Amino acid sequence: MFRYLWRHKAFSAVLLFLLGISWYLQPVTAWIALALLLFLRLTKVHSVLLIYDLTDRTALRHVRTLATKRAHMLSPDEYGNVSEEAWDKHLNSFIKKTLVPEFQRKKVEHLLAKDSKRSIARLRTRINRIIDRHQPAEPTVEFEDTMTGREFELYCREVLQEGGWRAALTPGSGDQGADIIAEKEDRRVVIQCKFYNGTVGNKAVQEAYAAAAFQDAPYAVVVTNSVFTKSAHQLAHKNGVLLMHHTDLPRLELIVTSGAGSR
Repeated sequence: MFRYLWRHKAFSAVLLFLLGISWYLQPVTAWIALALLLFLRLTKVHSVLLIYDLTDRTALRHVRTLATKRAHMLSPDEYGNVSEEAWDKHLNSFIKKTLVPEFQRKKVEHLLAKDSKRSIARLRTRINRIIDRHQPAEPTVEFEDTMTGREFELYCREVLQEGGWRAALTPGSGDQGADIIAEKEDRRVVIQCKFYNGTVGNKAVQEAYAAAAFQDAPYAVVVTNSVFTKSAHQLAHKNGVLLMHHTDLPRLELIVTSGAGSR
């Protein structure tokens, strides 16, 4: 009981205040505090707090996968458009398949039935906030639209190094398409950098896949300042190549840890 109240400090503050002053005033104050505890335990308030607590703890257990899914589903399409519909559907599925069983075990799932759309929307908002709190820090290196291709490679390397990766540029010849080889702990990632004004197509995916095989790396990545074509997304999904916008580079470790980009 106290664990749930502690996560909602307004309730905790009131209860601690009442219990504290009861030592100096009269016992009736302590009885009021205990009555409030009983009220919270036996009413909807306690159940709502329990739902929020279960949501927080479950989302934290899966925060890596959730962050990866959100980064992919909220990435722009080949026209630069971002749609939140797919992400909302994924969160609805996560709530239904992962959260609701937790609520059922605690016998509080009935609270979602009265106004299910509104309740699920609130849970989606709460999960998104948890993901936001566990995002890596923004890189200090600045991106410029006037970069050359080589300067973009240097920029990507610096972002990776800030994230704790051992990242090195390849010499440019005999690398079979790899621009950067990044290593961290037991992970080895081959990255191809594409600084484009237009869309990035299948060729980049094919080159990244071949470069990873040549470099004996389990992870293949194409990173760009632009967007990928639909066919590039399809080919990448088929061959286990990860397609990324350069703003997602600080999350590379989180993404590959979840299994994305593994050939």
